[in-house]
Amino acid sequence: MTTPTGTGERVPYEEYLAGILAATGPLPAEDVGLGDPLAAAGLVTAAPVRSRLPAPVFTNSAMDGFAVRAADLVAAAAGGEVGAADGSTVRLDVSADLPAGVPAPPWRPGTAVRIMTGAPLPSGPDGPDTVVPVEFTDQPLMRAPLPARVRIPADWPAGRNVRARGSDVPAGAEILAAGTRLDGAALAALAAVGVGSVRVHPRVRVAIIVTGDELAATGADLAPGQVPDSNGILLRATLSDFGADVRRHHTCSDSPEAFGALIDDAAADVDLVITTGGASVGAHDVARQVLTTRGVRFAAVAIQPAKPQGFGIVRGVPVLALPGNPGAVHASLHALVRPVLARLGGVRLPAPLRLPVARGWTARPGLRQFVPVTIGPEGISPVIPGGVAAHRVSSMAHADGLASVPPGMAQVRTGDILSVLVTRA
Repeated sequence: MTTPTGTGERVPYEEYLAGILAATGPLPAEDVGLGDPLAAAGLVTAAPVRSRLPAPVFTNSAMDGFAVRAADLVAAAAGGEVGAADGSTVRLDVSADLPAGVPAPPWRPGTAVRIMTGAPLPSGPDGPDTVVPVEFTDQPLMRAPLPARVRIPADWPAGRNVRARGSDVPAGAEILAAGTRLDGAALAALAAVGVGSVRVHPRVRVAIIVTGDELAATGADLAPGQVPDSNGILLRATLSDFGADVRRHHTCSDSPEAFGALIDDAAADVDLVITTGGASVGAHDVARQVLTTRGVRFAAVAIQPAKPQGFGIVRGVPVLALPGNPGAVHASLHALVRPVLARLGGVRLPAPLRLPVARGWTARPGLRQFVPVTIGPEGISPVIPGGVAAHRVSSMAHADGLASVPPGMAQVRTGDILSVLVTRA
């Protein structure tokens, strides 16, 4: 990754991002128990997960009704010794009541067992092989006494409403591939096949350092020259949306000594440090002054907004130094920080959307623009008529995404197709 020397050289966005990703790698995998599902939710599997039990665990009923053997119905309809025929129905003795959660009783051939959804079918070579829902019998719905006999359609086929053991997932089968995000459905699938813990990429621990003598606490009265600190809130909330664990959040003055102490302390117990402000070439740009002495390299990246960027490894921990304008921080979070978090956390990011332009704008040749846009039925439209303004906080608040405009495009026209990083679910 080249570093500009003040000659106006700019690093292409793709080259800069590739250099960062090449210098980072997935965090070491760890095992997490599923007893507390929130501890695992949102993490990504680091290896394939196999079922410990089959699903279903045992052959069971898919309906509330009566378990019978289809051959017994045939025999009764033919006037055999089993049951009693009455036109298109047969009557069978009811030998047992079987709710869910209890063992199946011994099977008495030629009878019916009242059975509830999820209850195990009685087993045996001549055991029941079909379930007749209660609404197809002469019995009432809902709670009712166990009848002595039940009337059942004579032509009810074998195999109906029976969920065979292992018919969904056999024991030892791969249930989730490596790289699967553990949402509620995935965690439920693991629980259903007896998995008690899973190997995952851990949640990325992040430290935030927001710099600037001009920053005031949220909601505080402002002294002359002060501005509210919106970057801290932007970073914490967005990183949380990305699944990161924000362990530290510091606001720092433009003192090199204070900033240096915070950097060294933060890097001791997190996986990623993100700073905002002081990344350009001004006389008081503290992040650049201090981090350069710790091996961080700064570059003028060919993007708008967020041109001044820094990246390096400090005490074994990646450090991303972002500019200070809120719009630039917003763009950096989605265009740079999110891919780094995904790399560390073993996450496969979805491909950007490809959407038509509903209302065009003038672009900035030579730079890849990340333009706040709204997404409507006809496509995307810029939030700001001019496309980009790094200081415009309202542009990110009203945007659904960031349209990525290639460096060679001077004019974005209606109907053009652009990639869009979605910023709002």
